[in-house]
Amino acid sequence: MNAYKKFAYYYDEVIAELDYSLWLNFILPYLNKNSLILDLACGSGTLAIMLKLKGYAVEGLDLSEEIIEIAKEKAKINHLDINFYTLNMTSFNLNKKYDVITCFFDSINFLNSTIEVNKLLKNVKKHLKSGGFFIFDLFSKTLFDEYSKNSIKEDYETFKINWQTNKINNNTLKHDILIQEGDLELKEEYYEYYYEIKSLNLEGFKLCKICGDFNDDLEASDERILIVLQAL
Repeated sequence: MNAYKKFAYYYDEVIAELDYSLWLNFILPYLNKNSLILDLACGSGTLAIMLKLKGYAVEGLDLSEEIIEIAKEKAKINHLDINFYTLNMTSFNLNKKYDVITCFFDSINFLNSTIEVNKLLKNVKKHLKSGGFFIFDLFSKTLFDEYSKNSIKEDYETFKINWQTNKINNNTLKHDILIQEGDLELKEEYYEYYYEIKSLNLEGFKLCKICGDFNDDLEASDERILIVLQAL
């Protein structure tokens, strides 16, 4: 299970250069002032907090207990009331329906089979209002190939990270993360899986938009595929 544990406490600093505004601006056209939003695989809550600060009603869900605790603390620091849930995005049941559900930062690629991805889609459909939107991303074949053998070594103010990514078969990446903080050494591993869009079961949805790298079209060179589905 790809739930961040010890890495959760270093997550925000490691991805500090990620421009969350790209994802925020991508979903804004699908929102209105009364929209209720659920952010799946919400991580440390950054996108949910940005939406809340813009006045939207938003909730977050993630499998990692550690990272949800960080999300709750960040919301508290910002004096925001946001419900964060520690649940599996393929099987959660919140007994409510949302106008928009999001799932970003290749979180769907953490699911280990097409069966699991389609379980997610079915569960999302159950939690969307009629006409509601599911907005998500997947990494492309281009990005999968780029990361088939990749190494990142960074020195931060209080810790060092050595992040090795390797392709272990035609659709699987393995991430080995080593964090050193003083005499403390933390090791974790995660897996990601490449999926063809045609393998997704879109029953009950209408495909509204598909594009790459936040542009209007999809090119073979694009690294991130963004998809908007509307519940029928």
